[in-house]
Amino acid sequence: SEHARWTGGFFVGMLWLAGLLREDDAIMQIARSWALRLKPRATDRTTHDMGFLFEPSCVRGNNIQPDAELRGMAISAGQSLASRFVPNGCYIPAWDPSEGSEYLALAIVDTIMNLPIVSWAAKETGDDKLQDIAVQTTETIIQQHVRPDGATYHVVDHDPNTGEVTHQGTHQGAHDNSCWTRGQAWTLYGFTRMAVMLNSDETMAAARNTADYFVNQMGDMIIPTWDFDRKGADEPVDSAAGAIAASGLLELGRRTGEETYTRTGERLVHGLIDTCIDFDNPEKTGLLMHGTVDYPRRSGVDESIIYGDHYFMEALVKLRRPDLW
Repeated sequence: SEHARWTGGFFVGMLWLAGLLREDDAIMQIARSWALRLKPRATDRTTHDMGFLFEPSCVRGNNIQPDAELRGMAISAGQSLASRFVPNGCYIPAWDPSEGSEYLALAIVDTIMNLPIVSWAAKETGDDKLQDIAVQTTETIIQQHVRPDGATYHVVDHDPNTGEVTHQGTHQGAHDNSCWTRGQAWTLYGFTRMAVMLNSDETMAAARNTADYFVNQMGDMIIPTWDFDRKGADEPVDSAAGAIAASGLLELGRRTGEETYTRTGERLVHGLIDTCIDFDNPEKTGLLMHGTVDYPRRSGVDESIIYGDHYFMEALVKLRRPDLW
């Protein structure tokens, strides 16, 4: 569709990686043409998903082949995301009240994975106001979404007038005090990236804290279950959470030199290869099986998910072609 929801950047990101790996200009041209289809969304101010849409598609494309049009789209996307910042509370609401009045002041932890595009746009344009928004939103997420043990609240709601926290809970997890695994994966990866971009020790400490929780909760699991409070053998796993965490942990291991993160990232990748790829049926539409989109609503349970495939491919590149990282 023209809109491409929040997932429209991931397929494009995979095309860029494929073109890079094969050194194939034809694939790169296809990647660029798909990226340009996202242009109408670059000025979308109704969602926090601008990093998901425009980093794999436009920032990555511009990194591989400098491209004024893709760079401009990504800058617009970063500015659009920053425009959602609520100074009265220092947070960015995830969605638009037009989709439901309950979204007016609702923040979700996934936003930390979208924030790098704001910081990137700040550097590209020299706009300090954008960087301030990236810093303040990161600090708010650390304060409001991360529990002392390193687990995360998926959702934090605010009083629209005062900015005060009114509720901490979940949208896709098992219950308000559980830990939804994909949210935890977004968080550890997002904090790692923001720590580097902001050169922030506090953010790196949050990255380690949330990653340590993920690693400890995994225990002997090959693929994480959909929620860390639901570890029974009959619970659905989420290969997408595993892939996102793998790519994030490999990044964190590289930045900190901590072997535990790197080894866990590698172990997740091997587990995904061993248990979530159907090598006998390569014509299947998806790469990884056994993803879980939204278990409480029984939506997308035991499916292939495009973002799972994207971050799995990213993790493979980090392991097999570190020169391209």
